[in-house]
Amino acid sequence: MVELADFFSTIGTIISFGLSFTPTVPFIKVFKGEEKIDILPEGVLLFLILTRLVWGSVWVLTGRKIALLNSVLGIAVCDVFVVLYFYLFFNRSCTKAFFSTIILLLLEVGIMYGGVFWGNHVVLSYTAMVFNVLMFISPGQKIIRVIREKNYKLIPIFTTIVNIMCSAAWLGYGICINLITQIIPNSLGLLFSIANTLAWLYFYLKRDKDKEEEEEKEKEKDAETELVEK
Repeated sequence: MVELADFFSTIGTIISFGLSFTPTVPFIKVFKGEEKIDILPEGVLLFLILTRLVWGSVWVLTGRKIALLNSVLGIAVCDVFVVLYFYLFFNRSCTKAFFSTIILLLLEVGIMYGGVFWGNHVVLSYTAMVFNVLMFISPGQKIIRVIREKNYKLIPIFTTIVNIMCSAAWLGYGICINLITQIIPNSLGLLFSIANTLAWLYFYLKRDKDKEEEEEKEKEKDAETELVEK
């Protein structure tokens, strides 16, 4: 069971780090003007940073250097994307993005230092669990808009799929060592991510049907116009 837990932990660590890079394609599309800023997973990024900051404090207190390195590198990658988001959000204003970044970094240092200074790794683990759940829920914050606008692009599908793999790996790890702070958030994360994926798939497949219906309506209008002219 210990070997299986180590396997899940290794896979989970790799996928978790890879999760930080999933916004790359959406950001490129937004910068090129192909998509609007709405498709960016800013909620996932912010909660991912918070989760890693708290877990980072836990790793400092428990002396897990490899896990700490993974958290720090993951935060650095997420910070880059958040800075780019600030730049886009403030209409490509470097000044506003710069000051927003300074505030972000100060908050990160404060949270990390506060966690280490507090020193209660059990409470910190449960705090990280809450942020973890919120991170998995955050892609679904746009579900209402997706339903109203029938726009599947608002769901960051690649990030959501990686979340499924990440949740599955850490859930397996939590079950192996019977760790509640891994079982609860990753069980919920798995469910939320699957639900978001199904919603994306439904509206992705529906787009062709809607397009066909619009084309049929256009043809009917054209036919009616021709009859009137005759």
